[in-house]
Amino acid sequence: ATDVTQTFGVAKADQSINFTDPSDATFAPAGTVGLTATASSGLDVSFASNSTGVCTVSGSTVTMVGAGTCSITASQAGSDNYNAAVPVTRTFEVGLASQTISFTLPSQVSIEGGTMPLTATATSGLTVAFTSQTPSTCTVSGVSAQLLAAGTCTITAAQAGDGNYSPATEVTASANLQALPPPLVDVCSPDGSCAGTDLAGI
Repeated sequence: ATDVTQTFGVAKADQSINFTDPSDATFAPAGTVGLTATASSGLDVSFASNSTGVCTVSGSTVTMVGAGTCSITASQAGSDNYNAAVPVTRTFEVGLASQTISFTLPSQVSIEGGTMPLTATATSGLTVAFTSQTPSTCTVSGVSAQLLAAGTCTITAAQAGDGNYSPATEVTASANLQALPPPLVDVCSPDGSCAGTDLAGI
């Protein structure tokens, strides 16, 4: 008998993606979140960020850029045997991070210098602002306190937060401002000799 040849096509198989929902996270500079997704074909799944202002992706690792909603799409482009999978998108929240302030003052300061430097740091790295709670004894200009009178100088350090950090709990510190010593006056004896004498002793 004469051989008969028949042909038929083998269609590409469909595939689907199983993409695990990432958990919500708290913002941290360059903080990372791992991604997990598999394709029913066994082919590698790729990821892309839809919100690069909040997060970026390299491989299967998300890097935080800022607080907000991070949107990631998982895709598989197919192969000689499989059609492209329907992309799957997942979102998770990158929440505001907390921050704390470190701020102290010396216990005693002489008002003779006229000013007192103010130094404080926030764990966020954001700038700390100062206000005086005792304006009769000291006022604040930028990062310096002007010393006006003897008494207690109380300063509050604050950091209001930003798009990535919550406001910090304010920190208050106090210094005891000491008065200037009494001036010295020259007291001359009849023979013309003079000596510096404490005015308080006259």
